[in-house]
Amino acid sequence: MNQSRGQFLATVIHNVPLCRDHFRLVIQLTAFPPTRAGQFVQLLCRPVEDGASVDREVDWNDGQPPTFAGLDLLAPTAVLRRPFSLAGRRDIGDSSVNVSQLEVIHRVVGLGTDWLSRLRVGDQVGVLGPLGNRFQPPGRDQIAILVGGGVGIPPMLYLASELVGQRAIAFCGATTRELLSLTITADAPPPGNESIDPLYNIAEFARHGIPAVISTDDGSYGYRGFVTQSLERYLDKFDVRGAMAVIYVCGPEVMMKRVADIAITRDIPCQVAVERAMACGMGTCQSCCIKVKKPDPAMAPLPGNDWCYRLACTDGPVFEAGQLLW
Repeated sequence: MNQSRGQFLATVIHNVPLCRDHFRLVIQLTAFPPTRAGQFVQLLCRPVEDGASVDREVDWNDGQPPTFAGLDLLAPTAVLRRPFSLAGRRDIGDSSVNVSQLEVIHRVVGLGTDWLSRLRVGDQVGVLGPLGNRFQPPGRDQIAILVGGGVGIPPMLYLASELVGQRAIAFCGATTRELLSLTITADAPPPGNESIDPLYNIAEFARHGIPAVISTDDGSYGYRGFVTQSLERYLDKFDVRGAMAVIYVCGPEVMMKRVADIAITRDIPCQVAVERAMACGMGTCQSCCIKVKKPDPAMAPLPGNDWCYRLACTDGPVFEAGQLLW
């Protein structure tokens, strides 16, 4: 996907907890290039330092510890940027001033995301992006089936905003209700409910006219079991096969692999937004390799093999399910 990208300085306008470990971060910046669902950004999870780095001499006297300066030496710091799928975007202002608000949902799991969770309104964040490719929209007569698990839910929220007027249904899963990063309305099934009937009980999807089926592993909300189980039951109940639908999925790899298998078995097109550790996000570091099928074994790279490696950051993160070799 040809696109412009760059480094930007954004200002925090919201940073609020959604559940036990997840936060909704909204940042505002100007002149940010166009984006679509499936793309991501790299956030600098440390204070933005003003000015260029300056070499400093260190006095080191025998018998005395040296005096160091600089964030990297004074305290634990997230050196590398962290990749985050976009959960939404809102453009405001007139044609002369391009102001955008980007939404990121993150879970506190380490040093970088802990720093993000402590940001306050008015703080600044370094942004690199937009990066990666996008989900391809469904056909007019196809139903879009959005499947998100855990931290794979955010890109489904962005995709939902692009599907206004299109038939769609969302399947979202978490290990427990306390880790469900969604806004539950009063229209809620009882805990441990075995129903797979879609409800307009999730505000983030309902506002776009999309019903949802929620699953929790422990049955603390919605369907008791994995999101893959509720999806499979739904597809079987309504005999959804072939070109009737398109499945979009993001989440833990074991979940995505199962969704891909479910889709391939039923000949349903499936687009997978893969998760990989990314140091740069631009194809430089080669750290986010993913194994895919080659249409012609004679083609480079690796001539004579029916597979090769691609990069999740530049060739993806969205791949067709049939391309992936898990």
